[in-house]
Amino acid sequence: MLKDNFYPLRRRKTKIRPETRSGRSKPFLLIILLLLVILPVFFFSLVGLATKSDQTAEFSQPIEFSHKIHIEKGEVPCEFCHIYARRSINSGAPVMASCFGCHSVIAGSDEDPQQALKYQNAIKKLLEFQSRGESIPWKKIHDLPDFVYFSHKRHIQAGFDCTDCHGEINQHDVLSTETMVTDLSMGWCMKCHTEGRPAVDGKIVGPVRETRGGKIVREAAAKQPSEILLGSKDCSTCHK
Repeated sequence: MLKDNFYPLRRRKTKIRPETRSGRSKPFLLIILLLLVILPVFFFSLVGLATKSDQTAEFSQPIEFSHKIHIEKGEVPCEFCHIYARRSINSGAPVMASCFGCHSVIAGSDEDPQQALKYQNAIKKLLEFQSRGESIPWKKIHDLPDFVYFSHKRHIQAGFDCTDCHGEINQHDVLSTETMVTDLSMGWCMKCHTEGRPAVDGKIVGPVRETRGGKIVREAAAKQPSEILLGSKDCSTCHK
């Protein structure tokens, strides 16, 4: 009694029973769980379903184009269409002049009437783009993140084959991420940079295919390897 009179502002603290405290917090915890776990899972599930149903449209080009027919049957080298691969960072998409360099003569005939009709329809679309003065809006399938710097020129001039990174594109009519035999990840790139390739005078030695050409590469291919060509391990080489 005397103690309470000397400390009039002191209030007695009422202890909350454990069962009362937990009982009040249960609805709040359920709401937090709903917002942080259940709703995001539900949202990404819907996004995944929408993306999955649109995969066909994602990889369909404005003009039906078969790498298999052009490389295997037409014997067209990759650099005939991707003209910047040897001299630039980017390989470049086929320009209208490259297409009409062949199709002004070749009308798309084939032994299979249905195949011939399909080719003729593709050429008609090509003519429509030309008449409107528009370039063909090709879709980019094999794409690297923006923070990765990759030079086609450096690799092609050293003698790498297009299929080393892009897979056997000469065996596919339609290209997609599923036709890629490589994941183009940093680990995959570094494995090639550290293991190296047999070379002579800085040029990779190996067979010359439709997807690999150039006078310098052909001369190197006929020689015996005298060194191992290694890639850079400096971070700033690929991340500028």
